[in-house]
Amino acid sequence: MIPLSEDMKSVLRRWDSSALDEIERARVSRPAGVHLTGTAGSGKSELRRELSRLVGSAIEFTDSVADAAVVMIVVDASAPVGRVEVEQWRAALESTPVVFVVNKIDVHRHWREVVSADTDVVAECVPRAVECTFHPVSVRLARMGRESGDAAMSAESGLGAVADRLGVVLLQTAALGTERKYAAAVQDCASGARASIVARARAVTGGSDTAELRARRAGLVGERDKLGGDRRALLHNRIQRVRVESVHAAAEEFRALTAQAKRTIDGAGRAELTHLPAHVAESARGARNRADAALTARLRAVETELGLAPSQAESSLADDPLDIGEPSKRRGVEDAVMIVVGASAGVGLGRLVVSPMALVPAWAVANTVITLVLGGVLAWWITRSRALVAHRAHLRGWTQESVARVKSSVEQRLLSRILDAESMLASAVASADRDAVARIDVALAEVDAELHRLADNRSALLSACDRDLSALERGLERFRGSVPLSSTHGEPFDEPVRRSQ
Repeated sequence: MIPLSEDMKSVLRRWDSSALDEIERARVSRPAGVHLTGTAGSGKSELRRELSRLVGSAIEFTDSVADAAVVMIVVDASAPVGRVEVEQWRAALESTPVVFVVNKIDVHRHWREVVSADTDVVAECVPRAVECTFHPVSVRLARMGRESGDAAMSAESGLGAVADRLGVVLLQTAALGTERKYAAAVQDCASGARASIVARARAVTGGSDTAELRARRAGLVGERDKLGGDRRALLHNRIQRVRVESVHAAAEEFRALTAQAKRTIDGAGRAELTHLPAHVAESARGARNRADAALTARLRAVETELGLAPSQAESSLADDPLDIGEPSKRRGVEDAVMIVVGASAGVGLGRLVVSPMALVPAWAVANTVITLVLGGVLAWWITRSRALVAHRAHLRGWTQESVARVKSSVEQRLLSRILDAESMLASAVASADRDAVARIDVALAEVDAELHRLADNRSALLSACDRDLSALERGLERFRGSVPLSSTHGEPFDEPVRRSQ
């Protein structure tokens, strides 16, 4: 029995830890008996009973394929076997002589074509079959011939040829069975190791071990290419939006302040109008502070969206002076004219009221006094009313002018802060991009180094795979031709067969 070379043992031990144990079991095995198998409904049990009655105890059956000297496969003559079934019997075909029994030829007319097709399928699927013979039989005819004592019918069933073939193969196996199983085990383990080596080599050359690294490298390169342009465009877009929103919000705030002040002036008395300038100044200061705080919040939102650390500090404007003064108290010519007109109007109204009293002579003196008093009162009231109206008009103009001046100052401050923030954020984005590029370059260098290391390992592994394959081929050369591993014989089946009615 040919021993394994040390190189081949080393390769098998490296790629399949159980291969050497399996080969050793085959080397010390002593095949004996017949293992019976086949397709469902092919008549395996009936065939076993008829063979036992025919040859008695000359043939022993075993349930183990590994320990069997002969494997008998029973199939139906209704249709050829498929590749799936043949693959299930591959291990037996490559290690043990096989007797194929095609049963029920008395029932199916085209059994010859089925036997020919079965022969072709086995030869194609298992080219390393040890020994395989095909026997068309009819177990039913054998049973009927045995029961009726018809020797011609029993001979026509073909079961005697199967029994003779089993006897011949069992005799041959006594001398060659162990060597055949040993050679088949070597071939099978070598094929498994070869498949593992080839699969490993394909996995390495296919780049599956570097796919993740290459994907990461592509992601880093894409991230580096996107740096700068995208964030600068985003910064420009967000700063423009902040400018529009801040200026618009401040304008709306001061417009609402002006409208509220006008409504207050229209319904206020003299005492309330006295406190109006202070109220307007306080409201304008609050509107300015709110606009500044809203701008700070928007700029911080931009920093967060750009992925920058917060750098906008809260600005304190509580003590900053406002560009707003007190309304002028100097009276003009129109105020004097209003007083004169009011006095004359009051005297005229007084005379109009007391004119009916002039018809009574006794009331002449009283009429004069009443006229003077009433005229004075009316003149005073009209003068104060006209002065209040003039004061309201004066305050409306002052309020509108003052709020417009504060609004202009606030808008100027907002735009100045936005420009400073844009410059600062642009500098921060550029600095962050430089840091990111440096970080990405370091990561790319690490990935490239790992790829180079894997490439070196792949080259070394492929060389080792080539050496192992060469060692397997050299080891298998010693087994080629030592034991007949492929000798397929067919039995003639041209005799007439009695068919069932």
